[in-house]
Amino acid sequence: MLQFIEDNTIVLNKGKTSIRLKRYSLRCCCLTLLVLLAMTNVLHATTPEKGMFLVADEQLKDPRFRNGVILLIQHNQQGSAGLVVNRESRLSLSTILPKDSSLTGDGGTLSYGGPVDPNTLLALVKVRSHPPQPAEEVVEGLYVTGVGVLDEWTDFSAEVVSYRAFVGYTGWAAGQLGAEIQRGDWSVLQADAESVLSGDQGQLWKRLREALPK
Repeated sequence: MLQFIEDNTIVLNKGKTSIRLKRYSLRCCCLTLLVLLAMTNVLHATTPEKGMFLVADEQLKDPRFRNGVILLIQHNQQGSAGLVVNRESRLSLSTILPKDSSLTGDGGTLSYGGPVDPNTLLALVKVRSHPPQPAEEVVEGLYVTGVGVLDEWTDFSAEVVSYRAFVGYTGWAAGQLGAEIQRGDWSVLQADAESVLSGDQGQLWKRLREALPK
């Protein structure tokens, strides 16, 4: 599971090891979170795994996830974690980063990753050859890391093809996600980097729903 500890790091448990990701703490007291499919063949699955999309059912009423698409960045016996990939925040990335951040001038946008820990900034990044460290591959060529890691990465300009920043994330306790899938709240599809980074998030849910087996 993603764990948050006092020394301003995120711990991403991977088996018996842990990856520590530096994060920014958002301390703005008035911060309010409101936040293409380009695949020709879509793999439908019933068992959630890291690197899968969770596509919300049309009848899901929770406003936080209505018409939502979540990319699972972790799924194991301890629980699951993911990022909502088809909702933007009302804030630009530059408004919540330090003024001296190297990311403030690249026009990056901020996406709503989920309701858990809105003081956390994570990033999904596609690179040319070598990812930042620490980072973990979620789907082929797409890595999850901390925005703070990207901000201090000296190879950012040379390596980054595209990235998205997220505030907050979505989490489930052990067994919770499986129960929601069995109830029909979510359909499970194989994810891909192009769909996550396409910039057409407004149509992603509809396109994935249409791709589901009838």
